[in-house]
Amino acid sequence: MPARRYQLSYSIDRKRELIARFDNFGLSGRKFRAMYEIPRNTWKSWKKQRAKFMTTRRNAKHKTLGGQGAKIIIPFQHDLLTFMKDVRRDEHILTSMHMINFMKTHYYDWLTAYMSDKVDPYKSILRLCQSFTHQHRFYEASKC
Repeated sequence: MPARRYQLSYSIDRKRELIARFDNFGLSGRKFRAMYEIPRNTWKSWKKQRAKFMTTRRNAKHKTLGGQGAKIIIPFQHDLLTFMKDVRRDEHILTSMHMINFMKTHYYDWLTAYMSDKVDPYKSILRLCQSFTHQHRFYEASKC
């Protein structure tokens, strides 16, 4: 059984350095990768992002260019979060149905637009509410 290969991570500065060396050496990509032991898919992604690595103003000690986080699809997230905290503050049980009713009352147009293209709208909105509660550390929210 071959030895297990562990995953390396490279800083933006190191990626810039290796890309510059590749340009100066004039070797094929395969030989260069073998010389520096860079995995094939890693090298392919670096080549795609070459311009971004060279022009970024992000601190060179970082490993990524940033922007990988979850994209927020609820435009009224602050209002919903305030509602959730108010329910908890009043010592009531917070359920997904409470959140859906809040959306129906205050953001009906957004809710209908969100649910219009879903195969199972009810499950989709429940899943959205549950993931939102977990993102904001409301772990005890029940489905209801």
